[in-house]
Amino acid sequence: MLSSTQEAQQIKARVLHTIKYGLEFDLSTDQCKQFLKRHVNSNAVMVILIIDINGSTQMSIALPPSKFATILQVFSQETRLAIIGQGGYVLKFVGDSVIGIFPAEFDKKKACINALNCSRGVLSIISECINPVLNENHLPVIRVRVGLDCGTSLVILYGKNVDKAPIDVVGPSISIASKIASAAQINQVLVGQSLYDIFASDDSFNHRFINVKLPNDKWNYVKPSSGNIYELYSYQ
Repeated sequence: MLSSTQEAQQIKARVLHTIKYGLEFDLSTDQCKQFLKRHVNSNAVMVILIIDINGSTQMSIALPPSKFATILQVFSQETRLAIIGQGGYVLKFVGDSVIGIFPAEFDKKKACINALNCSRGVLSIISECINPVLNENHLPVIRVRVGLDCGTSLVILYGKNVDKAPIDVVGPSISIASKIASAAQINQVLVGQSLYDIFASDDSFNHRFINVKLPNDKWNYVKPSSGNIYELYSYQ
């Protein structure tokens, strides 16, 4: 998904700089807050993207704190840039996870495509840029799990002052996306049925989704409207 060798080299250079000297800039979520301000205490349609590092707990135990922090910073920085580059916003950084949102009120299909492209792009960046540089600097490589879902989420203000109080997103979409990410295999992009349904009749695109059947102990979420298991799909 990288557009050129030059882009890959630029990312590698930025990753190396972060490893040696720390982050070049603050990983702000201000742009997301500006978007959410317009929807405070109301519902908004969006694609939720959750990417988390697999095995980070063991990594945090095995590595000196400074090295583990460096890996998280590299991952968070490059994932943030990928999300912004596809028209999304970073909602927040949660430990070893990055949560992104892609507004979908006006063009749900386009928002889904952007989120899917971002997901595949992050996997390419990790395998082609981040991991080679980590390896060259005697740091463990990272592997991630990716979960996406599309739907209506409530934007909630925790306070009175919209400029100062925390703003967050709650509701079934973000909860399901988190569960999907946990159910995903390493380096897999796993999406929920609501997102897949947007492309179900698009023969030029739907072949990229493969229905995934998981055992009940890994996935047992039931869609309330139908009473059936909420289907999952691997995006290729």
